[in-house]
Parts: sequence; structure tokens; C-alpha cells
Amino acid sequence: MLAIAFLFGVAMSEADSPIAIEIRGGKDYASFTNRLHPGNRIGYRFHEHAPMIWGEIPEIRANAGVEPKKIAKSEKAFARKRGVKSFSIDIAGSEWVKQRWTYYLAPVSDGAELLWVVETFDTGLNRYYGVQQCFRMGGVTNQQWRRAIAETPAFSEYDLWNLVEKDKAVKTSLTHIMRNGRWMPLPAMPETVGARTPLGLAMDKERTGGHLDAMKEVGPYRAIMLEPIDNGLIARTDAGDTWVCGLYWEGTSHVTDHHPADCVHAIVNIGGIPPHAKRAIRGKIYWFKGSPGDLAAHWRRDFHERMRTPSATRITSQP
Repeated sequence: MLAIAFLFGVAMSEADSPIAIEIRGGKDYASFTNRLHPGNRIGYRFHEHAPMIWGEIPEIRANAGVEPKKIAKSEKAFARKRGVKSFSIDIAGSEWVKQRWTYYLAPVSDGAELLWVVETFDTGLNRYYGVQQCFRMGGVTNQQWRRAIAETPAFSEYDLWNLVEKDKAVKTSLTHIMRNGRWMPLPAMPETVGARTPLGLAMDKERTGGHLDAMKEVGPYRAIMLEPIDNGLIARTDAGDTWVCGLYWEGTSHVTDHHPADCVHAIVNIGGIPPHAKRAIRGKIYWFKGSPGDLAAHWRRDFHERMRTPSATRITSQP
């Protein structure tokens, strides 16, 4: 069961950002457009499928690292951002612990800054509570109902494979992740593939007792797990490498792609929350004219405190 309450708040004019955000009324989707990249509309789905759950539920806020004053300060700061839109989703059902998600989406020059506040009620969330977030880039050859949310021919692998490369045995990947300090493409294949971040690697080792071979597939779409990656930033470029978009959430444990929806996913750990408590998670959608190397520079600027391994501090484009 999913109840959505919209709390739209436009604090100031969005004129300084090329990004426009539309929250789909009565649904759990958003669409993004960029006036500098006309003819493209990226989609986003906030709530889908079932969570991945592991570990104990913390009972004491201090032990869980939950800081109410800091979270309240973050919410107030986001609520004042120029052009911000916010809404809340009440989550319940047989597969979900009752909880409330409040999202803040603020358009900026290179995309949209995100804040996701998770609030628990009588029951807290397990130490690992992995939730999938869906970043959609369907093209003109995708199904009509999907195109209403996302029609992004510039970034669509679906269009590239069905039109330009229709007769080619080997397809081109437009999806990229960071591995060992370098941008690497995810394989261009119809099957769902993905990879573990350092957090995901640690959690899956714990969940399998150290036997990762017993967990070759992860997530709602049973993504085939490839070699681990440096962090949770997942990117899509156009075929000419002149435009780039990407998704990043703090606490990402796995990233995956999926066809035919033509989307990429971040599986985000929102867990480790005691009953009657909140956790705030920062994220960002990127969309601007530039290269994967430029995206890495923007990400370093925005989330520099999250780069804790040597490989994540030296990000370069693949030659």
C-alpha cells in the first residue's frame, strides 16, 4: 500500500537552473527536463519492488548514529534551496516496515540535489535495509507507457541498439561505473548486470558468511554481479560523449542496469534506524554537457567526504 502526500514548495525562482522537475501527481515518479538539452526527459521512480533486509534493528539512537538536530538542520537547509520541491510517501505493506519517506529535490546548474529523509514509527529498520531507486532514460523505441515518464533519446541504449546498431552483433554500452579509479562501461547486454560498492561487498560477505559465490545475483531484477566498484556513482553518456548524466546516493550498496525499461538503479541502504527516529541521506542527479571526467570532478566536489579509499580519490576517464 502506498499513500503519497504532496508538499510542493517552490522557495524561489528556478531561473538559475536549466533543470525543471515535475512530480507526477498520485504516482511515485518524477520527470526531469533540461532546457540546454531539449528533446530529452529523464524519469525517476522513488518506490518499487521489495527491500533487501539483513541484520538487527538498533534500539538506541546514539548507538545508531542518528542525530535529530543535525537531520532537522539538513531539512531546513534543503527547504530553503531555490526551486526546491518536496513530497512525502507513506510506506506500508506485507514486505515493508511502516515508514515515511520525505524527498527534497532542488534544481542546480548541473542537475538536482537530493535529500531523502526516512522516518520510522513503532518498528525500526534493520542494519541493512536496501531499497532500489530507479533512474530512467527510455527512448523513442521504448513502450509508450514508459515514454510518458522518460523519453531520453540522447542517453537511450534501447534506441541505440534497436536503431543504429540493429544489425550489429556487438552493441555499445553507454553506462559507466568507476573501478580502480577509472571509468569502465557496464557490458552491453540484455541481461541485468551490476556491481557491489565497498559497502555492498561488506554486507554481502556478511550475508553469505564470506561465500560470495553463493550470491551471484542481487536485487529485484536478479542482476548478475560483476567485479566490485569504487563507489555508488553510475553514469550514462550520449553516443558522442558530449553529454553526461548520473545518479549518486550516499549509502549505495549496489548499482545495476535493466532492459527493456532502459534504466539504471542505485540500491541504497536506508537502514540502521531505531523506532521513532529519522535518517537523512544525501544524493544527486547529474545532467550537463561534459565528459565522464567532468562528472567525476563534479562528484568529487559534491561528495568529497565520501571518498575514503585511494581508488576513489583518483578518478580518470577511460582512454
